[in-house]
Amino acid sequence: MALYRCNRCGHLSEAADDQIGTSAACPACGTDNQVYPTVAFVRTMLDRYFATRRELSETRAEIERWRLQAGEAHASEPAPTGHSLPMDFDTRNTDHFCSRVQVAPLLEWFRQAGVSADLDPRSLETSGHFDEVSARIGTGHAQLHEILERIRAAQKQDYSFINIDLGKRSPVEVATLNGFCQTLSESGFLSKYLYQEGDQVMRLSLQKAEPVRRFFEGGWLGWFGFMHGLRHLVSAGVEFSVARDVSLSWPKDEGHTLDLVFLVGQGPPLCVQCRTGDVAPHIDRLVHVRDRLGIAPTHYLLCASDLSPAQADALSRRHGLSVASLQTLPDWFEGHVPTRSAG
Repeated sequence: MALYRCNRCGHLSEAADDQIGTSAACPACGTDNQVYPTVAFVRTMLDRYFATRRELSETRAEIERWRLQAGEAHASEPAPTGHSLPMDFDTRNTDHFCSRVQVAPLLEWFRQAGVSADLDPRSLETSGHFDEVSARIGTGHAQLHEILERIRAAQKQDYSFINIDLGKRSPVEVATLNGFCQTLSESGFLSKYLYQEGDQVMRLSLQKAEPVRRFFEGGWLGWFGFMHGLRHLVSAGVEFSVARDVSLSWPKDEGHTLDLVFLVGQGPPLCVQCRTGDVAPHIDRLVHVRDRLGIAPTHYLLCASDLSPAQADALSRRHGLSVASLQTLPDWFEGHVPTRSAG
């Protein structure tokens, strides 16, 4: 259904989809208003809501800094920091980390390390479906790898749809694919999904939006690592600052990126580079970035989705680079920031 909202009196009601884009008189006050697609309208309202929350958080932090500088801070009202979490915090639906206050400690660390760092705090918002779909992929990658590659390859060729042949698949495989494709469709990662029980073919109409294309090109792994790191550090109860997709440059040395970085307390940052497919062509460049940053090998990780734990361990020993698979990523975080009790 579409959505009708009066800009004058606030009347809200549903409308038929064929009325989208047309104008109609408000049944309450008679003012003409446009009928909107529900999803687009809600997305716009959420964007405004989160933008207002970010501005409010940053304003509060700025006011508190002024109070501290003037010696007027109250002992019962501790100054907010980039690490403090709101009472209603939920890692799956938050814009808390989008604040400039939150990323400030990391930017200062980069400055002291002599590196120019550019990042967009808005990339840290988790109110969309990217985190949820990436979690589904990460936990079921062995079963979903084929369809991910089909979608990625089709988007690269600018195809509009793909068909998945089910003739030689087991009922369990079909159920897994069906559940995943339903998730993609409901989350807006597919334009259309057609399948009925007993069909021999699943038909997927592909979404051409650039963020979705980047997600299937490998961006899902960055989201998977980002969300796992957030949940782990929040569970550990430590203070931290986080950033994603950081552009790095030194004099005469540009064009480098850092996928994920977590600055825990006053310690050195934990850096994670995420790669899907064959990682061999990326090794030299990743090691180069690590050495330029001056990060210890133990604090700089390559997370590779297509490696088994044994393959990741062998690659790590061969190149002197910390490497984790999807299965061993939790162990790497736990090794640096323990959450389990000693008992």
